[in-house]
Amino acid sequence: MKQRGFTLIELLVVTAIIAILAAILLPVTARVRGYARKTHCIANLSQLGKATDLYSDDYEHWYPCAACMPSTEPEPGLPRIRDLLVFYASPEVFECPDDRPTDPEYPFGSYYEGEGSSYEWAELCNHLKVGQPIRYAPFKLKDVSIMRDYEPFHKRGGSKIGINGLFSDGHVEAF
Repeated sequence: MKQRGFTLIELLVVTAIIAILAAILLPVTARVRGYARKTHCIANLSQLGKATDLYSDDYEHWYPCAACMPSTEPEPGLPRIRDLLVFYASPEVFECPDDRPTDPEYPFGSYYEGEGSSYEWAELCNHLKVGQPIRYAPFKLKDVSIMRDYEPFHKRGGSKIGINGLFSDGHVEAF
């Protein structure tokens, strides 16, 4: 009995089917990876919310008094939020997986490398007690994120416009 191998046509058909399946699956996996990075960022902000709560519990319910981002802060002497929360959160939670600066002049590959955090602290919380209303503001603290992505790192609808934010009640939301 003569052994029969695959013909060239059969091999080409199988290769074409594999190529079609790969073309269908690759965009889906890229989208899923993007959702995973966004979820990781939300989890990081949630951990930072818990760290902020622990900090405020230790300091008589005062929010940390920190610079928005040290390199853009005009007021000297304010520490980075990362330095204040170092005992309450690991350094890894300060890095957003999608942290890529849009400014080509920025000297570092990410804000985490340059600033120590991918997240921006809301300076309106400086010198504010937890639950205290914001003076001279037409909004309530619960409506403002106390920490958020420094830039719109996350894609939404094909363009980078998504920012994740941590609110004073501890929930994290994309906006």
